[in-house]
Amino acid sequence: MRLPDRSDVARVASAWWLPAALACTVGTLYICFSLAQWRTLSDPSWDLAIFAEAVQAYSRFEAPIVPIKAPGYNLLGDHFHPILALLGPIYRFFPSALTLLVIQDLLIAASVLPIARLAQRLFGRGGAVLVGLTYGLGWGLQGAVGAQFHEVCVAVPLLAVAGVAFVERRWGACMAWLAPVILVKEDLGLTVFVAGLALAWRRRGEDRSGMLMSLAYALFGIIAFIVTVKVLLPAVNPAGTWAYSLDGSATGAGTTMASKAAVHQIPSVWEILTTPPVKIKTLLILVAGAGIVGLRSPWFALVLPTLAWRFAGSVNAYYQWNYWHYNAVLVPIAACALLDVVSRWIQPEPGGADPEEPARASFEKYRRAAAWAAACVPTVSLALTASFLPLWKLPTLAESPRMAAAQGALNVVPAGARVESDTTLLARLVPGRDVYWVGTTVGMDTPPEYVVVDRQSYAWGGAEVDAESWASAAHPGHTYETIYSAQGFRVARRTS
Repeated sequence: MRLPDRSDVARVASAWWLPAALACTVGTLYICFSLAQWRTLSDPSWDLAIFAEAVQAYSRFEAPIVPIKAPGYNLLGDHFHPILALLGPIYRFFPSALTLLVIQDLLIAASVLPIARLAQRLFGRGGAVLVGLTYGLGWGLQGAVGAQFHEVCVAVPLLAVAGVAFVERRWGACMAWLAPVILVKEDLGLTVFVAGLALAWRRRGEDRSGMLMSLAYALFGIIAFIVTVKVLLPAVNPAGTWAYSLDGSATGAGTTMASKAAVHQIPSVWEILTTPPVKIKTLLILVAGAGIVGLRSPWFALVLPTLAWRFAGSVNAYYQWNYWHYNAVLVPIAACALLDVVSRWIQPEPGGADPEEPARASFEKYRRAAAWAAACVPTVSLALTASFLPLWKLPTLAESPRMAAAQGALNVVPAGARVESDTTLLARLVPGRDVYWVGTTVGMDTPPEYVVVDRQSYAWGGAEVDAESWASAAHPGHTYETIYSAQGFRVARRTS
């Protein structure tokens, strides 16, 4: 076997050192933000604790049972994300919800590598810095980091590598890298379906077998989606349904927190796109992220499934642009759509005129100028919106003065215990314990041994709550006593 010589190593190092440096820069910024957010005791939602409980179960080679959702609740009946089992071994060595935050930061940073490398090939090192940093600090990626860990972070590097392969016309690599996203979340099967159509459109001038293979790939995506939402999710969900159907009535199905809302009528296309107006902002930021010209790329169509289920849904948070974590999957799609278009300007296909843009040598400098202008659009957009994004707050994030009191509350809950809590310490309680949300233990024959309450948690809506009295009222026939009290944190232990 021929070993790589020194010139090969030097060539690879020359091509990749700058993209790697950009990825490290983005990863460092995000890890600093996550660490700072962790020290502030900031918990945007209970989702981090839910995923920590699931990954903890995977680390023990068990099904992802998540009592936070409901006693005995299998999280694969909520969303379909078996790919998270790959995180189990890491969690086994580093058992903390903070581990998931760092993993998410590293996955997002890794997605910078292929995109910055492609930008370097098209624009040179200046373009790599411009595109790589703008992409890495993109609105949807920052929003995902600010919202803490969610399964979609695993799809980000897969979409980035697949998108670059699409631009470089490496069709097999594109399909191979994108296929695993069906194991990240159920709706991403539709993204694979659209990718297959985009591949078929781009390959329409090639031999017939290439188009047929692309259409078969699209069929694979739609079948994966249907099987997941009609068979796999209902088989595991306690209510026997897909918990996030668009009518809004099934959200949370199979839990004690299930929605009681009436069935939501799917609105018209115009209402889907414009009501409420924040949807327009989300669309404008997305289009800017593609440099506007990226709309001409068939790859941009991959944003449609994600936008469709979000905008047609009944949850207002789905429409947001600056903090909603599902925007993360849109950012690599938009960036690759932009690079797809400008690559066809800068490097027209051989064999005559480019079907989308006349490629005459006399206009080369104008094409390059237009490509640079398009590449600058996402940067301008990021600069204008930076103050609304999570990283802007990084300098102001200081360690909570209640950190010592919070650690004291954690210390009095022993390993192996069953504990019920609100959001503030929910994720921190997970390692080595069975953790329940304060709303999911109603009706349990034997309630948790411990209840942890933070009187400042948003879960209580500003009401004055005491762990002992709340627990005794929530679990009739059982009594609790306070064993810890400091700076708003209360821990009560069951005595009956």
